[in-house]
Amino acid sequence: MRTKFCIIYINDIYNSSSLGEFVLFADDTNIFVEDKCIKKLYSKANKILTQVHSYMKCNLLHINFKKCCYIHFKPKNYKPESEPNQEECLLTLNNTVINQVNEAKFLGVTVDSELNWNPHIQCLKSKLKCEIGKLCRIRHSVPQKHFKVLYHSLFESHLGFGISVWGGVSNSRLDPLFKLQKKCVRLLFGDREKFLDKFRTCARTRIIQEQQLGSSFYEREHTKPLFGNNRLLTVHNLYKYTCLLEMFKIVKLQDPISLASLFDRSQRKPNIFTLKTPSRDFVYRASAMWNNSLKASSKVSFLTPTNGAKNILKGSILKMQDDHDSTHWCDLNFDASQLKL
Repeated sequence: MRTKFCIIYINDIYNSSSLGEFVLFADDTNIFVEDKCIKKLYSKANKILTQVHSYMKCNLLHINFKKCCYIHFKPKNYKPESEPNQEECLLTLNNTVINQVNEAKFLGVTVDSELNWNPHIQCLKSKLKCEIGKLCRIRHSVPQKHFKVLYHSLFESHLGFGISVWGGVSNSRLDPLFKLQKKCVRLLFGDREKFLDKFRTCARTRIIQEQQLGSSFYEREHTKPLFGNNRLLTVHNLYKYTCLLEMFKIVKLQDPISLASLFDRSQRKPNIFTLKTPSRDFVYRASAMWNNSLKASSKVSFLTPTNGAKNILKGSILKMQDDHDSTHWCDLNFDASQLKL
C-alpha cells in the first residue's frame, strides 16, 4: 500500500524539468538526456538534477544516493572534436557526485553502455545453470508428464524474460544460451536408459568386445527431435515468436498507445508495415519479420483473434525449426527469411 501511495505521490516528477525524458516504473525513475556536444550534455544533465532535487525538497522526499548511477551511451567509434576536462564530465546531485557505471539492471534486464547485451547474457547463463541444477535434483521426484511444465516454469521463464529487447543479437552470441537449453532438454526429455547403458561395463552386462569405448560413447543425443516432439522453441526462434506476438497484440489492441503509435501501417495494405531506416530496435525488427513472413495466402491478419494468431505463429515457427535435416541443426532453422505465416 505504501508503494501505491509513493507512485501517486511522485507521478508528476516529470514536470520538474523539460530538458530530458523521464521514464517511470513503480518507484524507479530513469532520465534520458541527449546532446551532440559532451560539455552541453553534462551541463544539461546537471541542470535537470538540480531541478529534480528542488522538486524532491519541496515535496519532502529523500533520494537514496547509494542507488543513483548513470550510464553514458555513445555511438560506436565516436570521437569527440575536443576532449572535455574531467571536472566537466561529472554529474552531481546536491553536491554529491553520482557514480558512472558501464552496466545497470533495469526491470530484470542488464543494460550496458555498448548495448551489446553481453553482461545480460553472462548473467542469464549463470541463472540458467542454477535452474538446470534444480531440475536435475527434482526430476526424479516429479512424474514425467509434468516435465514440460517444469521446463516452462523454471527454465524458459528466465530464458524468455525481456527477450524482445536483448534477443536480436547474432546467432553466435546466442550459442552459449542454446547449449544450456539443449542440456536442459536432454536432461528432461532425453532417453535416460540409453544414456545410462553406456556406463554398464560389467562383464555380466555386455561381452568384452562391446566394452571398448568408441566414438559413439562420446556422442550426445540429438536434441532436434526432442524439441520437435515437445513443441519447444530454441532461443533463436523464441525471440522471433515473442517479437511477432507482442507486436501483434500492440497493433491489434492499440495498447499501450505509446508503442502502437510507433508502428506505421501501410495505407494501401493495412496488414503490411511501412519500414523506415533499418535499426536494431524492437519496432523495426518486428515489423520487418512480419512483412517478410506474410504471403498472399496467409491465414493471419490483424483481424485474426489473438489466440488464433498465437497458434498460427507458433506452428509456423516450429515448422521452420523442424525443416531440412531431421536430426541436425542448420542455420536455416533459425533464419527469419524462411518463416512463412
